[in-house]
Amino acid sequence: ASSTGDEDESQARPPDSSARARTPDSTDPAIASSPSSSGDARPRLLFEPPTDAETTAATTAANLFAPRLAAFAGEAETINKPGVPSRAEVVERITRLLRDSATRTLNPRRALTLAARVAASLDKSDADTAPPLTRENLSALVELCGASEFFGDLLAANPSLIPAIHASRATVTARDHRALLRSVIDREKTYGAELSALRRGWAQLLVEIGAGDARGDITPAESNQLQTALAASSINVALLVARRELARRYGDLRAGPRLAVLGLGRLGSLGMDYGSDLDIVIVYDSRVASPIAALTHDEAYARLAELLTAALSGVTRDGHLYRVDMRLRPDGKNGAVALSADAFINYLHERASIWEWLAYVKLRAVAGDLEFGSKIETRARQVIHHAARAVDPEALRLETRRIRERLERERTLPRAPRIVDVKYGQGGMLDVYFAARFLQLRDDVPDTDDQRATPATLQRLYAARSLDTETFRALAEGYALLRSIDHALRIIVGRSTRLPAEDHPALRDLARRTAHDSPAALLQSLAAHMRAIRDAYHRITDESKKYKAKDGSE
Repeated sequence: ASSTGDEDESQARPPDSSARARTPDSTDPAIASSPSSSGDARPRLLFEPPTDAETTAATTAANLFAPRLAAFAGEAETINKPGVPSRAEVVERITRLLRDSATRTLNPRRALTLAARVAASLDKSDADTAPPLTRENLSALVELCGASEFFGDLLAANPSLIPAIHASRATVTARDHRALLRSVIDREKTYGAELSALRRGWAQLLVEIGAGDARGDITPAESNQLQTALAASSINVALLVARRELARRYGDLRAGPRLAVLGLGRLGSLGMDYGSDLDIVIVYDSRVASPIAALTHDEAYARLAELLTAALSGVTRDGHLYRVDMRLRPDGKNGAVALSADAFINYLHERASIWEWLAYVKLRAVAGDLEFGSKIETRARQVIHHAARAVDPEALRLETRRIRERLERERTLPRAPRIVDVKYGQGGMLDVYFAARFLQLRDDVPDTDDQRATPATLQRLYAARSLDTETFRALAEGYALLRSIDHALRIIVGRSTRLPAEDHPALRDLARRTAHDSPAALLQSLAAHMRAIRDAYHRITDESKKYKAKDGSE
């Protein structure tokens, strides 16, 4: 299947979301008297909660949080009376804390509903392994739940992540992801245990990034950079897990293995975001002996690639890390999951199609042996741009439009024109991607080593006079809005390319998060920018032989 490596194909879900803890109801007898894991009856609700939904959720959550908070030193001082407060007073105090915290959030009802769901999940966990609760991280939990259904669901599935919410900007930006992930797997002795430890460590780092992002402690651009770094570190540590398991199954490895993981799409362009896939190609050095004496290079590296993919995408009780998409490898689903560097370069030189050039133009060495991978990346870029210079520009233009139109036709809903798709729809992000990559190939404007993201690509095309000022502004300003909406949408509801319906509360939240006065203002601005992007895309790809920048570059 043809693709550019920028496709988001399904909704992101947190680990074990199918087993999401149910939000307890204040009248549910399970809350009043069901036995806990220790065999004791759970305490009954100590006062009848008010009838409005937000207060009901706050009271329910407070009853469940209370046993874990009441024992903390200093709790007595929060009540204006001597001695240790009664449980009813503690619950009342926690309820007010939850309500006050919720009023500072994007969506108070979501904040309290998800907090109650987290509380119910925490209530079912072993007291010895449950995370410590403080007023500070309880308030931070409510604020994150109000900002993000995605992270609220993640925390409900795994309440042990609550302490990660409170990580400071300095902590989040200074994290050595690879070292932390390596440290958690080094304590384990089996493949299964290593996978579980890797998932727990990764989830902690993702929540730290997401919580800082939701609070505004880090910018969206910083979030993308941190998530890209986390993805690369995850691949490297998953590769170590795969190598260890290969040795367990086949004995000590006699050499290497020497391989590189090449990223495409958002991974290649340094733009990873919540729920992004890993679009990868795996290449190995055939000049080094096969790591397994009894197997050929192809056989040994195929087994290693399968273990690597399972380490990244296999679903365990602790969830998974990423969906791994290897359909962009040579020969697609029929091709080898790992191939030699020579075979990869020969494929690009002799058999790669134009649509594959559009994907591989963003190729980047991201993990494994980076010295080896960088050489392959450089050689691949040279081959692709040389091939593009040799092809008829009209063939390049027609194939660009064919692939773009096919994706628009297959991924949008023609019978629902009021649904706005910020990626696949007319004037969506794919218009910008395809226009930019087409010009990169047509005018031989390759990526530089340090700047791969679309805004930087547009700047290079403008500097090279492949874009005139009007077209550059339409693409750059429109893309900035689309990406801000895409990023905010991922935080609020998870990965989706389609905007919520006009009457949905999430659209109001999206408008507020992207600094628009109202949902109507957001939709109006977005419609204008998407029209300008579509017009620019048509100017570039409708008559490519005639289109040149209008600022004196003819």
